Amino acid sequence: MNTDFYAEYLVEKRSDSMDTLKRIGVLAGITVLCGVCFVFLGPFAFLFIALILYGGYYLFTGLSVEYEYIITNGSLDVDKIMGRRSRKRMISTDIETFTDFGKLKDAPPAPAGCTTVLASDNTGGEDYYADLKHKSAGDVRLIFSPNEKIVEGVEMFLPRQLKLKVRQSKNS
Repeated sequence: MNTDFYAEYLVEKRSDSMDTLKRIGVLAGITVLCGVCFVFLGPFAFLFIALILYGGYYLFTGLSVEYEYIITNGSLDVDKIMGRRSRKRMISTDIETFTDFGKLKDAPPAPAGCTTVLASDNTGGEDYYADLKHKSAGDVRLIFSPNEKIVEGVEMFLPRQLKLKVRQSKNS
């Protein structure tokens, strides 16, 4: 296919109860460490307290997570961005390797032994799934929260049989 296509979408993961507990733990740890430094280190306490506050800020802001989906000419990349400062590639694949695709609410059970890649915004909105064969991870189920442009891009590069299946499910 000679179609040039590029789309990207960034979603912010909504905090869940585990994220809240982590934030509370970081704040409690900062408080305890600052108190211990103040009591036992005397005149050097302020230097250590400054380092503890910086480390706490770094950890606290690192709990902020965003997912970026990028489609470039049939290749899908999903990145996890932590604290707006570090990026980790979660999965990179050709859309041609998809064996199934659709809305998560209509998804069949994941195949046995399947690796799940969760890159959803956690809002409970319209999530999608993609089952695929990955060259190093084997069977993978990707769960993500794309916008319409990303969905259109995925559908554009799906294998023919899967594209027909997706069109039929939209019409029914």
